[in-house]
Amino acid sequence: MPFSLVPKERQFFVLFRENANAVLESFRTLREMLGSQASEFGEYTRKLRDLEHQADETTHRINQELNRTFITPFDREDIYALAGALDDVIDLADETADTIVLDGITEISDEARQMGDILFKIAEQLVQAIDKLESDREMSPNWVAVHVLENQADKVTREAIGALFRNGHDPLYVIKWKDVYALLEKTVDRTEDIATILETIAIKNA
Repeated sequence: MPFSLVPKERQFFVLFRENANAVLESFRTLREMLGSQASEFGEYTRKLRDLEHQADETTHRINQELNRTFITPFDREDIYALAGALDDVIDLADETADTIVLDGITEISDEARQMGDILFKIAEQLVQAIDKLESDREMSPNWVAVHVLENQADKVTREAIGALFRNGHDPLYVIKWKDVYALLEKTVDRTEDIATILETIAIKNA
């Protein structure tokens, strides 16, 4: 564990900002991948894997701090929940990219690109909210925005899956894209969990 001059009770906020920024960078990378050519996919999957490893290390450091810190800035179960959810969404972004490559998808659908845009917008809101955690500033506009974006993602996912069956694609194509859409939807749902956890923390500490 590197030496730090940051007081123990503040370390959690520093580490949460690190993982929030990793979420933002992961979703930026996934969005760029969904807008790129198949020949570039490998570069993006490598970057996402590196970000996932960095986030794992930060999450491990959060857990270490919990194990050695008696007084925490908010409830321990909420720290565990927030750390786990942030780590999960980065894992899901990495898994989505890997699935696209492993399934041999070479052309990205418009709906998948829309989902990439929505995820990046959600990440921007989460970074802003987590920046406010330490100062107890009002986060409600951020989690409201996340819920609105999640509803948009639900609509895009429904339309995307409907299009798979309407447009006469071969069964293998349908299976591959259903998997990708399911991962993108799961990622969005997990980001909404983060917003809910932040809302819970804010209510408890009001």
